[in-house]
Amino acid sequence: MSTETQIIEGRCHCGNISFEMTTAIPTEEIEARACDCSFCEMHGARNWSDPEGSTIIRVRDEAGLKRYVFALKTAEFYICTTCGAYVSAVLSDSQGVWSTINLRLTPLAEVHERSASYGSEQTSDRVARRKRVWTPTKVLLGV
Repeated sequence: MSTETQIIEGRCHCGNISFEMTTAIPTEEIEARACDCSFCEMHGARNWSDPEGSTIIRVRDEAGLKRYVFALKTAEFYICTTCGAYVSAVLSDSQGVWSTINLRLTPLAEVHERSASYGSEQTSDRVARRKRVWTPTKVLLGV
């Protein structure tokens, strides 16, 4: 892995929700996850995270942020209520905040991808996996 970092920027169509992910992983090594859950399939999501990186999610107008929760209720899926784009999934608890970003909203929309299936995970296993593989995150509202 390279010691140089890059910033991957993305945003919803209208620009209300945006993100910057800092990572040392070279673009050619990025492998998006094509999750087989109905939510990700319906949104055509290609998620990616780097546990050694960092992400800042900015929400300009919080009224335009839908925090959708479903299934095991272990994460909030950030969706823009204006343009309908799915931006990120966010897990937060007393230990911190972690996220995975939707690469479809970045210039890296067409990177290599692999199928992923998490339907058999128990709640505690899912949370532990996400804390281990998702990216440490800051969420900034009203900026």
